Amino acid sequence: IHMHKLPEPIGIQQAFQGSRAKIYYTATTDITVGQQKYTETFDIANVNYYNIMLGTPFRRRVKANIDFNKLGSIVINGETIDNDLSVWLDSNEAKIHGILQLTKDNFSHLRSQWKEEYADLFGDIPLELPPMHEVNHRIKLIDPDKQVNYRLPKCPEALRPQLHAKVDHYLKAGWWEPTSALQAVPMLCI
Repeated sequence: IHMHKLPEPIGIQQAFQGSRAKIYYTATTDITVGQQKYTETFDIANVNYYNIMLGTPFRRRVKANIDFNKLGSIVINGETIDNDLSVWLDSNEAKIHGILQLTKDNFSHLRSQWKEEYADLFGDIPLELPPMHEVNHRIKLIDPDKQVNYRLPKCPEALRPQLHAKVDHYLKAGWWEPTSALQAVPMLCI
């Protein structure tokens, strides 16, 4: 595979997490589709969920027709290639990628395994605080004298019993303590 560094990075946005991504390299390689061999140039990028993406120009060049209605097959140069996901899931390639076909027995086994592994997350809310950790950052207040204007939060009538129970629980646990201040926006972690 021949790699080439681009003189200027190309910014792209589709299929990426975050605000932007850039392509710095391309690669040229031969790929075989059906009985034909094609030389193709690929942009190299860290794309979520995909190993390779072939665009519309490539599909036009190899005369590929994709059946979007049935998702049953792809026709390339008159040769039909099966696109049935169940066939792929049964293949060894799917097992290599770690894809399993789960049954109801698998669900109950996984559920019990996860409950054991994450028992600290699935239990009741403890009444003690977690262990103290060293703070490795600072929050700089830009203007400590600034007055914040806010609207009072509103809680729907149907949820007020839950809200009061949660507030009582937090007060009893010592996570919150009633106090008064000149500027204090109420904070509620739900």
